[in-house]
Amino acid sequence: MFYIKGDVIVPMLDLSGWIFFVTSCISHSAILLLALWLIFFLPLALLKKERWAVGLFVGAVSILATMAFINMQVYKIYRFHINGFIINMITGPNAGDIFDFSPYLYLTEGLSLLIVIGICIALWPAAKWFSQRIRKKGVTILIATLVGITLIANGIHVYGSFVAKPSILQSVRLVPYYFPLSASSLMESLGVEREVVEVSGMSGEGEMRYPLHPLQKQDSTQLELPNIVVILIDSWSRQSLTPECMPNMWQLAHEEQWYKNHVSCGNGTSFSVFGMFTGLQPYYWTAYQSARLSPLLVDRLLELGYDFRVYPSAGLQSPPFDRLLFQHVPNLRLDTPLPTSYERDLRIKDDFIADMPQLKAQKRPFFTFIFFDLLHAYSLPKELLNRFQPSWEYGRFDELHNDMDPTPFWNLYRNSAYQTDKMVHEVITNLKKQGLYDNSLVFITGDHAQEYNENHKNYWGHNSNFSQYQIGVPLIVHQPDHDTTAVYTHRTTHYDFVPTIMHNYLGIKNPLEDYTAGRLLSDKTPRLWHFVGNELRYAFIVEGDTILTKEGAGYIEVTDSKLNPVDNYRIRPKEFDKAIKDLNRFFNQ
Repeated sequence: MFYIKGDVIVPMLDLSGWIFFVTSCISHSAILLLALWLIFFLPLALLKKERWAVGLFVGAVSILATMAFINMQVYKIYRFHINGFIINMITGPNAGDIFDFSPYLYLTEGLSLLIVIGICIALWPAAKWFSQRIRKKGVTILIATLVGITLIANGIHVYGSFVAKPSILQSVRLVPYYFPLSASSLMESLGVEREVVEVSGMSGEGEMRYPLHPLQKQDSTQLELPNIVVILIDSWSRQSLTPECMPNMWQLAHEEQWYKNHVSCGNGTSFSVFGMFTGLQPYYWTAYQSARLSPLLVDRLLELGYDFRVYPSAGLQSPPFDRLLFQHVPNLRLDTPLPTSYERDLRIKDDFIADMPQLKAQKRPFFTFIFFDLLHAYSLPKELLNRFQPSWEYGRFDELHNDMDPTPFWNLYRNSAYQTDKMVHEVITNLKKQGLYDNSLVFITGDHAQEYNENHKNYWGHNSNFSQYQIGVPLIVHQPDHDTTAVYTHRTTHYDFVPTIMHNYLGIKNPLEDYTAGRLLSDKTPRLWHFVGNELRYAFIVEGDTILTKEGAGYIEVTDSKLNPVDNYRIRPKEFDKAIKDLNRFFNQ
C-alpha cells in the first residue's frame, strides 16, 4: 500500500481504481503469505515442531517484508521492481559509481529495516491471539472474504484491461510481481462490445509526458510534403532477401537505400508495430494505452491534410492497433475478410493499386500503410510450393525439434517470401506507372524476423528470444527525388522511422529526445543499449550484440549474439543508470 504514496497516478484514480488497487494489494499479500505458510510452517507443524515452524515462518515473512521495503525504494528511482539488472549492478565491482551510500543513509536504512522486521515479529502473537478467539465459522468467513477480494481484483482488471481504463491499468505496475487476469480475446470472441472509457474528467497529467515539450512546427506552406508508403511484411527475415528467394526486392535494394543492419524493437507484431508508429519503446505500452495517447506521427500527418489509408491483411483489432495507433484516423479499414492470408494479401495489394488513380487525382499527399501477412501464416496454395523443394505444405509445428533438418520448413517460408516479393513488386511498379513513386517516401521492412533454429538452440519462429534471427529485418528505403544508391551497415532501428519522417519531411524542429527513442536513419552513431521487448520481458542489446534479457520472473540472462551464455557478466553501473533514466524519461516523475 505504501508504494502508491506520492506516485503520479494518484490524481488519476477514481473509485474503481482505488477499489482495484486496495483489493489487489490485499489479495496479492494473502497469496504470498499463504505460499510461505504452506512451505515453512505447515510441514513442521504437522511434525510437531511448532517452535521451528513459527521461527521459519516469521523469518520468511520478515525477509519478504524487508525485500518489499527495499523494492519500494528501487521503484521510486527506476520505476520498475527489483530484478536481475539491479542485483547484477549492485553486486558488481563498480556499484559505488552510482550508489554513494553515506553513513547516515546506512543508519536510517538499517533502523527502517529493523522496524519492518520488528513489526513482522510482533504480528505473530497478535495473529495467534486473533486465531484463538474466532470460531470455525469465523475462519470460513475470513477465507471466503479473501477469496472474494481476489475475485473482485481480478474481475475489475479483466474489465479494465478490456476497455483500457487508465485508473486500473496504471496501478497494476505499482504492485510488485502481480499479474492479474486478462480476458480480452475471450470477451471479444463472446461478442462483448468495447465501451469507450473517457479520461478527460480525471485530474492530473497522468503517468506519461509525451512529448516532453510541445512540438515546434514549421509552417505547412513551407513544406514540400511527399507521399509516404510503408510496406510492412510480417515475419520478414534478412536471410530471405536473396536473388533466388526475393529477386525483385533484391534488385530494388541495390537501386535504393538498403539498410543491412536494421533491427526491430520487438520479436512479435504488437510491440514492433507500436515502436514503429510511436518512436517509443514498447515498455510504455500499458501507460500509453491507458492514457489514450495517439502517435505524434499520425496526428501530424492528419494535421497536414494527408489522406491516411491503411490496408491490413490481418485485422487491426487484435492487437488493438485501431485504438492504440489509429484512433484519430477517419474511415479506418479494420480488416480484409477473406479465408487465407494469401488471399488477403492479394486483396490489399489490389485494393491499393485500384486506389492509386484516385490518390493521384486528389492533389494532396497520402500516407499508406500496407501490412502483408503471408510469411507469418504460411497459407500458400499447393501449386505455388514448387519453387523451393522439398517444402512442407503448411507449418507442422508439432514436429519441430532441435535435431531436425529445417530445410522443408525453411523452403515453405521461402516459397511464401517469393510470392510476397511479387506482390510488393507489383505495388512498386504501379506506383511508378502512376507517376507517384518519384514523389513518395517508401519504406519496405518487416515487423520482426522469423527463426529457423539457426542458433541450434531449438528456437523456431518468433516471440521467444532477442537474437538477430528474431529481431533483424531488412529495410529498403526510397526517398523522393533522391537517386543515390547506397548500402548502409550501421545499426538502425524501428524507433528511427518516426524521427526521420517528422524531422526530415513534416517540419518538426524539436530535439529528437523530446518525442522519440530513435535517431535519424542517417545517424551512424552506435545504438547502444537498444531496448527490445515489452514491460514484462525485455532485453538490452549492448556492445557486440550481447543480449541482456530480463525475464518475466525478474532474473536476467546474459548471452552472446548466438544465445550462448556469458558467464560472470557485470553490468557497468554508469551505463545502466543512464540507459534506464533515458528509458524512463517519458514518465512523469
